Amino acid sequence: MMARAWGINATMGELFALLYITGTDWTADGLREWLRISRGNVSMNLRELIAWGVVHKVHRQGQRKEFYRAESNVWTLFRRILGERKRRELDPTLSVLDRTFDLVSDDSTQQAILDRITSLRQFFGLIDALSTRLLTLDAADLADLRQLFDSVEESKPGL
Repeated sequence: MMARAWGINATMGELFALLYITGTDWTADGLREWLRISRGNVSMNLRELIAWGVVHKVHRQGQRKEFYRAESNVWTLFRRILGERKRRELDPTLSVLDRTFDLVSDDSTQQAILDRITSLRQFFGLIDALSTRLLTLDAADLADLRQLFDSVEESKPGL
């Protein structure tokens, strides 16, 4: 379910979950057998997880097989997933909005459309700034971030 929420396919989510939750190194054959999926499916999804930076190849001395291990640091995982989502989704959206704004801004009869595009640009610009800031935070800064959210929770009525 989390995989779908993150915009990745179910098999990729299952592979990552198995690697992460077990905290052990797996061969591609071991993953294939455990999840009962094809060799090609394992290979394709492992390549994608490696590209996202959330799974790493592990070489064991004296062994010819390749092993795979999930990134274990949750903050690193979050930053890599956020960075990839930003690159694949947010950046292209901002680019389209900028180009659309440039096209429409020359036509004074399109003010309502221009206003909507401007609102979208401002909103996605804010999300871009927030994601950029989150990507630059160190794990040590998490305590400050936690305090920010704790103060928001404390200010809610009934808490």
